[in-house]
Amino acid sequence: MAERVILFGVDGLDWSRLRAGVEAGILPNFARLLETGAWAEVPVRASVPGLGGAESGMNSPTLWTTIATGQYYFQHGVYDFCNLLDSTDDPPLAESRHVRSPRIWDVLSERGRASLVVGYYVTHPAYEINGLMVSDLFADTWDPAVVWPTSRRDELARVLGAENYADLLKSCGRDGKDAAQDAADDARYVESARAALARFTELSNERIDDMLGGRLEPRMSELIRYRLIQPFLRDQAMQRIFLDELRDSAYEFATVYLRLIDFVGHGFWTEGLNLPQAFVADYGPVVERAYQWIDERLGQVRERIDDSDRLLVVSDHGFAAGREVHGFDDASVVWDVSYGSHAEPAVLIASGGAARGRVEDVSLLDLAPSILDYFGIEQADALDGGPVPGLLHRDAPRRLPRRDTYEFNHTEQTARLSDADQHEIKARLKALGYLRQ
Repeated sequence: MAERVILFGVDGLDWSRLRAGVEAGILPNFARLLETGAWAEVPVRASVPGLGGAESGMNSPTLWTTIATGQYYFQHGVYDFCNLLDSTDDPPLAESRHVRSPRIWDVLSERGRASLVVGYYVTHPAYEINGLMVSDLFADTWDPAVVWPTSRRDELARVLGAENYADLLKSCGRDGKDAAQDAADDARYVESARAALARFTELSNERIDDMLGGRLEPRMSELIRYRLIQPFLRDQAMQRIFLDELRDSAYEFATVYLRLIDFVGHGFWTEGLNLPQAFVADYGPVVERAYQWIDERLGQVRERIDDSDRLLVVSDHGFAAGREVHGFDDASVVWDVSYGSHAEPAVLIASGGAARGRVEDVSLLDLAPSILDYFGIEQADALDGGPVPGLLHRDAPRRLPRRDTYEFNHTEQTARLSDADQHEIKARLKALGYLRQ
């Protein structure tokens, strides 16, 4: 089997929580990688110079596109969750057609190398690459462009235990009608949601029944559903597809993107905040248990790859306590407060390469160039980062001729999300606080 590069992307993975979990002995897979590999505390704001807005421009679509392109946002074109370059009045969600620069898998495809891309930010609609692309909206929309090649859509749904993609959407509470009500009525969804609540919270069985039966205050119910249950089910599905596809040795580059930690960080962060004790008692363990769940997923990936493969664990930012809050009498107020906020630094852990221990002077802009350098692809002058010396192989950076840029025609990606899907996803992002009202 050829040596591969595996990029395990975890949105919002924070160094302080990661180290605390390692020291407590509850994150054994992270601990093993830190013992045997290299790691870096990666600054974030330097990769989004001049970008304002919420949390100093540290929004996930921009940062993950920066990671995949090795370029600043004003080159790759993804400024935020929506594409303001299309419209300032009613901008569409950022889609793959808006990315103006080639990402890692695009450059590799140009060279005939196969990639596996599962759930990565801003990959919908999925488009042609040498390999398989499962878009970030898989199991979240009826749009057929959730997979490339599209012929594999039902096959991947069967990996998740559904008869076909339509059946999968129903089990995820996406039947094209009232998603929240239909989700509560669907037995498969309720079973999965019950398991998630039992795993991540201290809620009693009676309280779980109330939540799933629609008997909680609506805003609290939305917080639990959209900050915990939905991202958990989404990540679980993406991970299963990723593991199943990793059996195929043809993929030289493979990446999966998981978002649970980011979502629970925003909704259930309790450190450094004066929160209602009832909330802390029920939901205080959520973030720590999410880290344990991600550690288990990392362990699954490690079992699927060889010692000679390069494994990169990457986050786009960390987390810190949001503003302090006081005087809660009603749990419904919880919905109006952002607990965790994006913070620096981001996480980078590299296993299988030459480097060991702490690595200095690493940027989010350097990851794509480092991966391309590993595969022997010359660096383009259009890149804003460069290979990290020794990170993935001893000869990095290679002494190769340079080129101006990589071939890439983003205008060929003409498929777009429907107006109905745009409306639904925007409404959800607004409710979660990612978009302004």
